[in-house]
Amino acid sequence: MEGKIRQVCAAASLLMASAAVSGGCASADRQVAVVTRQPYERIVYQTAEVQRGDLNRSITLALSMEGYDRIKYDATNDELELDTLHVSVGDKVKKGDLLVSFESKSIQEEIERHEDEKRQKELLIQHYENLMKIDANADYSSDLAMLREDIQVAALYIEEAKGRLADYQIVAEESGTIVKIDEYLLNGYYRPNSGLLTQMCGSGNYIASTDEPDVFTVGETYTVTVGVADYELRLSEIRDQELIFEPLSDMSSVSESDVLTLTVEKPPITDVLYVDKDAVFCADHDKGALADCYVYRVKENGYREAVLVTVGEQTDDYIVITGGVEAGEKVTLE
Repeated sequence: MEGKIRQVCAAASLLMASAAVSGGCASADRQVAVVTRQPYERIVYQTAEVQRGDLNRSITLALSMEGYDRIKYDATNDELELDTLHVSVGDKVKKGDLLVSFESKSIQEEIERHEDEKRQKELLIQHYENLMKIDANADYSSDLAMLREDIQVAALYIEEAKGRLADYQIVAEESGTIVKIDEYLLNGYYRPNSGLLTQMCGSGNYIASTDEPDVFTVGETYTVTVGVADYELRLSEIRDQELIFEPLSDMSSVSESDVLTLTVEKPPITDVLYVDKDAVFCADHDKGALADCYVYRVKENGYREAVLVTVGEQTDDYIVITGGVEAGEKVTLE
């Protein structure tokens, strides 16, 4: 009996040794994957509190030049030569101001030729008149008449040539601001059909649209902003939902393409329930309608639930809540 027990133990030891050797070979052929399990994390929401109190309001408008227009100036005659560029980008110009002057060798030669002809005819007239003074019997009246007629014709040619040259000069069609000049023109070169100058012009007044015209008063002065500069404008007219402002300040530094900002404080809404506008979700929110709205209210256990709310007026940052939640409750933000 004791001998059989020794045989069984020996067999078991041999089997275990064989298994150990086999396991060692397997670990050499395969890599063991190690998986680290992340602990459970509850979602943390960014929240806002439903508040009760007075809500300040304001209205901000963007004002632009009334009758804003763009005028482009160009020249097409390739025989012209640049004389002088009289303006720079940003310059304010008045209607009729000379913007670019040109020269034309062919026209100038034509003018000089006719002027020389006039001088020669005038000298001949003077010569015939002197001869008639010396000799009372001499009569050059017909020659004088022809010479005077030739002088008139030459004068007409000169006037016509100067008129053509004047037509080639670029003058401001309206009052406004120069906003663009061709780079070649800036460097002293003239290229035909290159769009030489661009001018912005308008009536000088500024216009804005609003669905709350009753907030504004005709004749009242308002402060507008462009960048870091402030200017004074007077409301001159209300046309339905359009406001027309006339400048009281010097606006020479303001381009017709600039947009002016006007912010006006409105009477506050007193003792109302309100919440951050980013906490309210509405079915027609993109269309500006505040209907079928809801908020995500945060429960005591940290989870959130959708709650229908009724809403009122909306300001830049907040929406008035008229039902659905209470002051002090937490809601999640978008």
